[in-house]
Amino acid sequence: MLTTIGAPFLVALALSLPLWLSIAGGIWVVTRAFHMELPYTGAFLIQVLLVVGFTVPTPGAVGGFHYFYRLGMTAFYGAPADRAVGAAIVLHAVSFVPVAIIGLILLAQEGLSLSRIGNLTRGGGAEEAA
Repeated sequence: MLTTIGAPFLVALALSLPLWLSIAGGIWVVTRAFHMELPYTGAFLIQVLLVVGFTVPTPGAVGGFHYFYRLGMTAFYGAPADRAVGAAIVLHAVSFVPVAIIGLILLAQEGLSLSRIGNLTRGGGAEEAA
């Protein structure tokens, strides 16, 4: 029998599994588009390395993301470094740009803008949001 903590965990796991599978699919597709060999299961190794890359404190996770993708592809799969860097740039763009565009659309639907959000974070307070 599931405990009260176990049931929410299983629901979260079930809901997040398709997301992680699709992220691995994106990594695999971009990698294959650059004519580098990577089994689908290998995309999960690259995914782990990319998570590490995001934890490196750089603006926009640009340097860490690209470095760890290149490292994984060259060290584990023997890919050429220049091709791996190109794929990392495209993968980062494919991962970030659609989400950013959707975010901007949703901000506009809520009557917000980036400058207004900036004002709120600088201490304008919640009264500006109303």
